[in-house]
Amino acid sequence: MNLIINCIRFCGAFELALRGHDEKNTSLNPGIFRGLISFSAELDSALKVHLEKATVFKGTSKTIQNELLKCMLNICQQEISLEIKKADYLSITADETTDVSAIFQMVIVYRYIVKNKVVERFWGFLKPKVHNSEELAECIKEQLDQHIGNETDKLIAQTYDGASVMSGNINGVQAKIKLHYPNANYVHCYAHQLNLVMANAASINRNVRIFFASLGGFCSFFSTSSQRTAILDEVVQKRLPRAAPTRCNFHSRTVNTVFEYREELIICMDKIISDESIKYTQTIEQASGLKRTLLDDVFISWLTVFHSIMPHVDILYNQLQKRETDSTIVKNNIDSFIKEISKIRNQMGTLCEGNIVQSNNKRKHRGDELKREAIEVCDNIISQIKQRFDFTGHLVASNLFLADNFEKYDDNFPEGYFNETINVYPYFDSKKLKTELQIIYSRTEFRTMSGAVSLLSFIQSENLTSTFGESMKLLKIIITIPMSTAESERCFSTLKRIKTFLRNTMHQERLSALVMLSIEKNFVMNIADFNNKVIELFASSKERRLDFTFKNF
Repeated sequence: MNLIINCIRFCGAFELALRGHDEKNTSLNPGIFRGLISFSAELDSALKVHLEKATVFKGTSKTIQNELLKCMLNICQQEISLEIKKADYLSITADETTDVSAIFQMVIVYRYIVKNKVVERFWGFLKPKVHNSEELAECIKEQLDQHIGNETDKLIAQTYDGASVMSGNINGVQAKIKLHYPNANYVHCYAHQLNLVMANAASINRNVRIFFASLGGFCSFFSTSSQRTAILDEVVQKRLPRAAPTRCNFHSRTVNTVFEYREELIICMDKIISDESIKYTQTIEQASGLKRTLLDDVFISWLTVFHSIMPHVDILYNQLQKRETDSTIVKNNIDSFIKEISKIRNQMGTLCEGNIVQSNNKRKHRGDELKREAIEVCDNIISQIKQRFDFTGHLVASNLFLADNFEKYDDNFPEGYFNETINVYPYFDSKKLKTELQIIYSRTEFRTMSGAVSLLSFIQSENLTSTFGESMKLLKIIITIPMSTAESERCFSTLKRIKTFLRNTMHQERLSALVMLSIEKNFVMNIADFNNKVIELFASSKERRLDFTFKNF
């Protein structure tokens, strides 16, 4: 039984299909699971004898697979529930998508602290009957009740995307959850907000829209023809990535690739135009038009502008996607991003004028207009970032733990941030918290901390938990608040690899179990006696003809 469970775990961890086209003993395609069992039997004589002589239970049928997977999922969820019960605070992330079978799937991910380390645990995929806020909120509450019950103050944050069904202040899911869990403050996924900022910047005026439309033309031109792609591979030796508007680093890879390989792309267009094997005049016309675009000074100027901006967008995007990030780190990252965009704004004259030939007044006017519009793009990004990433309400507490400001706070205590934090979290001992913060600000050793996690670890490593009790509570809240739904998106990526066109009929429990074994493989490996627990649950789940557990009479 232990080897059978290990074979299922192996397939789940590496996202392999367990079942084959024909699982008969004489089949040439019995599936990976049956193949693993047969291979293991060659190495283990006891398993080989069992498979050859067993008449009651072999453990290789699809029914047993499903039952074992269900038991594995239950054991993992039990362990997650135990971790949540030990944690001081809990937050939830949820997102929805449609799978390959056109079935609506909602994923739930929990975030909490285990042994001074923040973790995000996949809980499962749910299939709500109706896609509305009432049904979605009821599904979430049903899952939360299993962990925190009447401890309604334990849930301190909920993070979703900006869809109205999730984010609505009156009838959205977040509003309905907050009625039951009053401390569950809503955080609009910051990664989604960054995408909205850049999407807005990419359509702020007519010339910017034309630039990105032209940029998309390069990707479309090569993606629709293998012959053109072959020439691209030969000359440029670099594929043009397709722009994805849903990605937070909007058009970033395309901008950088075209900027870095512009000369090679011009040569590539010349070769396509002169290639006698290409008979379609439309292809030649498109290549000629794209070549003119690559030589156009206005296009080159916008390419230069966005090439200078996009790397900083990529950096911020990747920082927001980290599991261990918290609001203090994000606050520092945003401030750094604004500083870099401001520097680019101040250098915009040099960036634009270098690509516009100043041969006459008309050209000069075009350069001045381009500079003005480029500055407008930077101003729009900065203002949108400040507006959408404004740390107010429950996120204002992160301002109290910005290490770069500790020296300034020592001279002038941040009363505004402190009072707003107490208004949001009234259950703190305000006098004790203020005293602790004043000590933190005055001590130089705390000024080297980068983020709330490192500060919390330092306090605990120095055995200062009793001295900074209220500060630790506030730090744990800050760390537990998720700043993005990145983990939910990762779960969707796993979903698409597991539930494919050829594996589109699996039921919910099997799907959640396989995703759990893949995403939480390290967590599963660290569960003590996992296989024995699965066997005990499998044996006790219903009456079986064969005894799987030892009974002491």
